[in-house]
Amino acid sequence: MKKRIRFSNLSIRYKLFATYLLVIAIPFLLLLFIHLNLTQQENKEAAVYSSRKMLDETKSYLEYKSQAITEVLNFISFNSLLQTSVSADSRQFDDVNLWHMEALQLSRLVNQFRYNEDIISIQVYMKDGLAGATENTDFLNMRKYMQTSWLLRFTAANAAFMWVPSAEIDPESGSGELSILRKIPSANNIREFDGIVRARVHGDAMQSVLDHAIVTPGTSAILFNEQGQLISRSDSGRNLEYPVQEMINLLSAEKETSYYDENYSLNGERHILGVQHIPNTSMTVALIVPYTDILESSTKARNRIISIFLLVIPLMLPLSFFVSASATRRIRQLILHVRKVKNGKFQLAPLPASEDEIGELTHNFNMMVNNMTGLIEETYSLGREVKNKELNALQAQINPHFLYNTLDLINVMAIESGSREIKRVVDELAVFYKLSLSNGKEYVTLENELQHIEAYVRIQNMRFGNGIALELEVPRDLYDCELPKIVLQPLVENAILHGIMEKEDEAGTIRITAAADKGDIFIEITDDGVGMDAAALSAIFREKSGGGSKGGGYGVRNIEERLKLSYGALYGITFASTPGSGTRVSMRVPDRRTGTGSYSA
Repeated sequence: MKKRIRFSNLSIRYKLFATYLLVIAIPFLLLLFIHLNLTQQENKEAAVYSSRKMLDETKSYLEYKSQAITEVLNFISFNSLLQTSVSADSRQFDDVNLWHMEALQLSRLVNQFRYNEDIISIQVYMKDGLAGATENTDFLNMRKYMQTSWLLRFTAANAAFMWVPSAEIDPESGSGELSILRKIPSANNIREFDGIVRARVHGDAMQSVLDHAIVTPGTSAILFNEQGQLISRSDSGRNLEYPVQEMINLLSAEKETSYYDENYSLNGERHILGVQHIPNTSMTVALIVPYTDILESSTKARNRIISIFLLVIPLMLPLSFFVSASATRRIRQLILHVRKVKNGKFQLAPLPASEDEIGELTHNFNMMVNNMTGLIEETYSLGREVKNKELNALQAQINPHFLYNTLDLINVMAIESGSREIKRVVDELAVFYKLSLSNGKEYVTLENELQHIEAYVRIQNMRFGNGIALELEVPRDLYDCELPKIVLQPLVENAILHGIMEKEDEAGTIRITAAADKGDIFIEITDDGVGMDAAALSAIFREKSGGGSKGGGYGVRNIEERLKLSYGALYGITFASTPGSGTRVSMRVPDRRTGTGSYSA
């Protein structure tokens, strides 16, 4: 199975590329979210407010139009001439001349209101009068329509007006035309009526008002009467069956003149429904706004944002990748140099460094490579020096001068004293060199070093007449402390040759002490020789050997360097000396105990 690639394992180039895409995508998603949640809500509130205002304006305008027509009908129906004419005996109008005179007077009364552009014509329905004798298009005999549904309904109603579609009265009337009926009260009893004044109204008189109420493409405005008859509707092109009776019931249930519902369901879709009764009429206007129209503007804006995003993304993808690649070019160059350094190639040309964060990293890398190169060269030189010092130490294991003097002594003693003393010197010399060689080991125990010093002092006493006293004050528990070999003997040699032997009596004492303190071992070598002045002390670490031309073993400088190479800069030796009183050498080494006891040769 392929190993899943984590985002954290991707290169910085692809991480930057993904970041740029997120920087582009997140604002877009936030904008889309804000639009869908806030803008859509604002659009809804604006649509609801607009529909309410438009419904109020439509109701007011319809009220104004209907009032203008009803005032005309009121004036005609209350005219005394008309009231007398509709109830007059029809037989008197058998006289044609009288009929024409009466008709002319009534026509003048009716036609004086033809200035109203909404009215097509005005007709008078009479129980008696001249229409009872002879009818024409303006004066009709009401008794012929007594069994029609519209007249029966109007007669039974207590209202003085009734608004009906003209097609119900006259099937041949124009589409959308409506009629307003007004009862002509009886001159003798106002509760009775002897005729009806009918005003035929243009269909677009009300439809133009309803069309003005269209706030969205799918909005519908309808005008209906209290019987549920659709009087007029907006020309929205939606051939829907409107539940007019349900709207009447909703209005009646509220016992108000208006009803509003923002979540009205029509044909399974959500609508905003507003219903208002038109004062002083039997008509009601309804405004129906589909919710899809409200969301359409939000949808258009959303689609516009998505389209912009889809146009921007193809341009931003290569640009983002180019920018991310450019931003990480210097990092990739730095990685290549790091790989070369990892593979051991340190001779590299410095990378150009700018002033930004990557430039600072590059500058530090260049400095690091230079420092590493210097350290490698220094380590190489130091290694060569260590090898040379190891060779010098090996060569110093047999001091030619000391060996020459010892062999000379053996020769003299062989001549003068006999074999016992010769055997003693040879035995001590064998012990000395055996301890010096230590089977090739670099580190020995403190006990081994002390035995080495004892053998060396015994040989020197044979040489100088037992004038050297050696005192060891070292606790037994420190005997197995580990330290580089032959670091104490050269110091003792210096104390003998350059301290005690410089005295007139060539006699003195060398004391060696050791103590543990805070993880370290402090060893002191004290002599009561001639001592040294400040100039001699300062020259000790500059000389190859502590004794200058007279010789003295390894040399102080050699011991100091070996201790620092072995343990670090905190360790080494120090000198304190007073001319005429002696010298004290202090050595500090870490407390490393082997636990093996004495050195075994």
